[in-house]
Amino acid sequence: MKTYTPAACLILALTCLPHASAQPPDPPADPFADFTRAWRDDPVWYDGLAEYAIYDATRTIYGKRRDYTARILTNKEHASAKTFTKSADGTGRAVFKHHVRDDIPTQAYTYHYSTMAYIGTDDLKSLKIDMGSLEDCGATFKQYINHAGTLSWRQHSYFPDEGERAGELTPRQNFAFHDALTLILRGYPFNDPPKTLELQLLREQTDTHLTPPNELAAGVALVRYRGRETLELPAGAMEAHHLVLDVAPGWQEHYWFAADPPMLNILLRYEGPKGQSYLLRSVERRAYWRR
Repeated sequence: MKTYTPAACLILALTCLPHASAQPPDPPADPFADFTRAWRDDPVWYDGLAEYAIYDATRTIYGKRRDYTARILTNKEHASAKTFTKSADGTGRAVFKHHVRDDIPTQAYTYHYSTMAYIGTDDLKSLKIDMGSLEDCGATFKQYINHAGTLSWRQHSYFPDEGERAGELTPRQNFAFHDALTLILRGYPFNDPPKTLELQLLREQTDTHLTPPNELAAGVALVRYRGRETLELPAGAMEAHHLVLDVAPGWQEHYWFAADPPMLNILLRYEGPKGQSYLLRSVERRAYWRR
């Protein structure tokens, strides 16, 4: 029988280890395949109205907590593959239009944030996000379009030395918009055995500054199920499913979604690491575009 010296054994062992520079395997082709459908297939989405939710909200600006009223408006429509806006003739891809409005007063002036995402109704794919920020110092605009395997982006900021930037990147199969998790995570399979979901996130875009290109979709975020809880909200006592999002060391977020089926898994509460919070005050079906 052939024998080896201790040094030779060590060399053999090291050659069997995975190469240090090897890339981690890509997540499953469809990470949202087992996400629930009943809430997004409900006939109410075809009533010609929008889900109009009002939240008591907070956000830290200038190092101080600001209290304000936030609105999250969600409806179904069809998006054009040419303009990446609502289709004029009702053809195109079926999407959720998920629009978050934050108007935040400070001692100087009011910050106006408008963050709108298109999310595929069938696969919950993050397709487009538009963010506009307006306050007395100036305006910032960001747009991200995830189409045909490429995420194209452009940003404009009024801040010194920022200005206009644009580029592209190739998202992974588990890519998602951070600003749209208040919709996407409504589909988490809450009633299945708890599971951990791995996401590549486009970081939060609701900000007046440019997002550095190296931070657009860096790192991995984990979604974990914490359990079922009863919440006392401005809208009343409600049963909720609690999800925890781990983005980075020291950066954790909490989402609570309605457990009562008629509520269609709507966001009830959110707590973020930068003084952000949302507490549901009311929700109704409403044609908010009509006077």
